[in-house]
Amino acid sequence: MVEVLTDAHRGELQQIFERFDSSSRGFLDVRELNACFRSFGCVYTEADLQEMMNEEAEKKQMMTKKMKDCDVVAEIKLAFTQLDEDGDLNINRSELRAVLEKLTDGRVRAEEADVDGDGKISQLDFINFLTT
Repeated sequence: MVEVLTDAHRGELQQIFERFDSSSRGFLDVRELNACFRSFGCVYTEADLQEMMNEEAEKKQMMTKKMKDCDVVAEIKLAFTQLDEDGDLNINRSELRAVLEKLTDGRVRAEEADVDGDGKISQLDFINFLTT
């Protein structure tokens, strides 16, 4: 079960954060983070704290990339919708072939996107085709 912070808890956490953000920059450096942890009885080396901060920075970069990827998928879905003239959530190979020939000078074949060979490309097939 996911617990949600109440406004009161958020306020308390904000006060704690502000108390340790001595430079008022909106983030804690290693020294400030060390002071914060020590106030709760946790003792870490500066190297451990730096490693924690680096791991968090890596997670943030990964999530930022994933968010950008989400935008790509939305754009692909929009393109698919524009190709799907009858709105049946499928496009046929000949429609895709015509578009691909224009965009890729014939280097990419529409048949590659038709995974099950039924002559139709589903939205999921289309997204996988364009992102792999």
